[in-house]
Amino acid sequence: MDTTYKPPLNTEFRKALATLRRDPYGRLPQKQAEAVVAFLAASQPAEQERLGWSFTPELDSFTKLLPYIICAFNAIDRDCDEVVSDQEFDAWMEQPKLEQRIEDSQWGFADLKSVEASLPALCLRLAGPQGLVCIMEHIKHIHFQAGVKSMSLEDCVLAAMKVFTELRMRIT
Repeated sequence: MDTTYKPPLNTEFRKALATLRRDPYGRLPQKQAEAVVAFLAASQPAEQERLGWSFTPELDSFTKLLPYIICAFNAIDRDCDEVVSDQEFDAWMEQPKLEQRIEDSQWGFADLKSVEASLPALCLRLAGPQGLVCIMEHIKHIHFQAGVKSMSLEDCVLAAMKVFTELRMRIT
């Protein structure tokens, strides 16, 4: 009999999102990180779920960009109600900025080029045709095409998982 305690994935996933919303660049506890990975694995299309199939490229690219996606969501959500509308998303797309920590207790907004300039040379690129704005545009399209009026952080992250899966399927 298996007596190992397994916390509900939904609960740990929501805890992970709350942790990342407070500190997008911080580390997650192992249970929360595993819940994010499990949700990414669950978002894979059924035809790809066969023995030996690996989603390592999606996982790597997703985890590298996830903090920036959350910073972008935080910048879109100016009223801090944890819900953004299609119009708020459109306004962000015109002038994309990320919420960044300026000092220990002070946050501000920075444009993508200045954030990218502060990153190490071999780090990912945020600006450009395959950058964060392109990813956020795909997220917006996936979520709002169904006629939904608002998006929560959880919706944004789940749509991002679909985007990374679709991008991988296009490449292969």
